[in-house]
Amino acid sequence: MKKVVFFFLGLPLFSMAQNNLIDSSTWTIGSGAAPGFSIQGTVDENVREMGIGPQGTSVLLWKSVPNGSSGYDGGWKTNSFVAVDHTKEYRFSIWIKKTNSNTGTTHFGLFADQQSSGYATLRLNGTVVNNAYFFSSDLPQLDQWYLLVGFVHASGDPSTVHKGRIYDTSGNEISALIDFKFTSDAYSVRHRSFLYQDTNTSDFQYYWDPTVYEVNGQEPTILQLIQGGNGGDTQAPSSPTLSSSSPTENTVDLSWSGATDNVGVTGYKVFKDNALEATLGNVTNYQVTGLSASTTYQFKLRALDAAGNESVDSNSISITTDAGSGNGNNGGGGSVWSENNAVASYAGEVAIGRSTVPSGYQMAVEGKIRTREVRVDQENWPDYVFKENYELIPLERLQEFIEENGHLPNVPSAKEVEHKGMPFGKMDRLLLEKIEELTLYLISLESENEVLQKTLGDLGEQTPPAQRSEGKVEKTGTTEETINTKVNKK
Repeated sequence: MKKVVFFFLGLPLFSMAQNNLIDSSTWTIGSGAAPGFSIQGTVDENVREMGIGPQGTSVLLWKSVPNGSSGYDGGWKTNSFVAVDHTKEYRFSIWIKKTNSNTGTTHFGLFADQQSSGYATLRLNGTVVNNAYFFSSDLPQLDQWYLLVGFVHASGDPSTVHKGRIYDTSGNEISALIDFKFTSDAYSVRHRSFLYQDTNTSDFQYYWDPTVYEVNGQEPTILQLIQGGNGGDTQAPSSPTLSSSSPTENTVDLSWSGATDNVGVTGYKVFKDNALEATLGNVTNYQVTGLSASTTYQFKLRALDAAGNESVDSNSISITTDAGSGNGNNGGGGSVWSENNAVASYAGEVAIGRSTVPSGYQMAVEGKIRTREVRVDQENWPDYVFKENYELIPLERLQEFIEENGHLPNVPSAKEVEHKGMPFGKMDRLLLEKIEELTLYLISLESENEVLQKTLGDLGEQTPPAQRSEGKVEKTGTTEETINTKVNKK
């Protein structure tokens, strides 16, 4: 039966007297790792973008974007070690939402470390656990935000009662989680949450507001986390101061002094002529493009925090773009290119042989390109195939997959490539992954062949000379069983 947390948390809201021990204000819009957070999965599987959080406000989210490969598919473990007192209890939390399908599993847990970097986590019954997960399963429902809360008990706490819970956005208690306790030499902790073994590229998983607090009566209540995030933070950031420089016919560079916040500034909204121009991460500059020559624009700014609070408007600035030089676009506008130290640059997108650039790309060419070399930067090169924990698909299952799908696992189909194209770097990585898997298959088959050769040689030595001289070896059921037995034992 569901319970409502509001009924048993009869505490009034109060200003948070304890700071979150991990700092997600370092998140900025983009991909890959963030200060204090190392990625689980590849760079392209970890994206940060503005979205609607559990309270219905626009906030900066961490997003898992599975690329079809096995293993980690986006998420993090904090790479900064938070010092803890093993005689105290600590509470971990995270908001998570999964969309599209339940492929893969959602993980939420911790690492507790000794000062010598050994693991320092116990189950409540006192047994050692290295991978301590409060939760490792499917969320209750797709397309719904859930607050996951886990506890790490003090090293001397004899309790075996698990207090961790999953809550929905209305405060309903959905299910219980697993608690842990510290060893007596626990020194630091790390927060971790990620999506694992999700091969469905249409799936996404979103994360918001990871926290670690000492349980001492000064931590935010569960109700505060549910109502406002970051402990019920309702204080808006201070207003930034906006300035500009280097206007051209089509662009202007905006910059500002960073605003301050009681928890942390996470982003900014830029307004052009009172209309939203862009929502940014925690940056202090932005180039506005696509402007018209000899035109006056008004710009202003608002700061955002992790709870979705917005500052009041910054100062408003008026900017007039340069006049067109007559050799650019729009029938007489100025050139969009600029030159610096013999390097020509352009801040927008480039289309060659066509009139549009697909979303997410900087250049599109309709036709052939001839060059001597193309270099593609890559992350997560497939050396992981040779690690001990890599799961090589048995040949029988591989054959079934090929017969069913007409292509190798993790490799896009011809129809998909024809429709979407294929990035050079990803294709090279997938080809090398398959070559390395093929190498492992050959090594395995060679080992099996050596066993069979040795077994047949042993049987030949056991055959009477008369039968060997006549080239006759009786194939009895017993002999076949002997071969199978020896191979299986090997």
